[in-house]
Amino acid sequence: MVITSLDNAKIVEVAKLADKKYRKLTGQYVIEGARLVCDALKHGAKLVSVYVRESNAADFNFNDQTVVSDRVFAKMCETVNSQGVLAVVEKRDSPLSKPSGNCLVLDGLQDPGNVGTLIRTAVACGFTDIYAVNSVDLYSPKVLRSAMSAHFCVKLHELESIEQAFALLNGVQTVSAHMGGTNVFSAKFNKRVALILGNEGNGLSDYSLKHSAKTVALPMENGFESLNVAVAGSVIMYQIYSQSK
Repeated sequence: MVITSLDNAKIVEVAKLADKKYRKLTGQYVIEGARLVCDALKHGAKLVSVYVRESNAADFNFNDQTVVSDRVFAKMCETVNSQGVLAVVEKRDSPLSKPSGNCLVLDGLQDPGNVGTLIRTAVACGFTDIYAVNSVDLYSPKVLRSAMSAHFCVKLHELESIEQAFALLNGVQTVSAHMGGTNVFSAKFNKRVALILGNEGNGLSDYSLKHSAKTVALPMENGFESLNVAVAGSVIMYQIYSQSK
């Protein structure tokens, strides 16, 4: 059976997940594209439902997939050039706790592309936890696309207080990225590190600067003072990773 009604209860529920508040209320979010759906299954994410566009129905064979008309699918998805498949996923249950390894603290980041890239790099570098403080919604479509399946491989925590994040970091070396810090390539890191990155425009909060055990910076030539936070954060994470091997 093909769902053709825009008023179908299931379709309405999926469309509502475009809203951040509804994602938070339900603990669910939407992923789009064959790779994301396949990776979600590969990493054991809990898929609530899978929807396939009628014109692509022959391309997919997911368990319990629901076929919907092209018009209905367009209402459900955010992507302009969709591959014709999306899924509703339950957020991973990650109780707020101390990190089990290196972790990343996002202190007020707002750009979804930056945040998605940082999540992806954190996973590549073996970081176990990400604490997003007053940052963009980690489950927004743009963050999900930029992270490229990394959501399924790391514990994600969303907080409203940087003080709350620091309270979880006892025994962890807190390292903030700041242009006045030590050259990151000469810095020494402990076994467990919490890398703290600040807002794209305003940088780190005063609290993060005051309470960090160390500040590090990237050396730069030709008068440059700073890089995009996703680029800088990724380089620093790899430097931390290189010392943890």
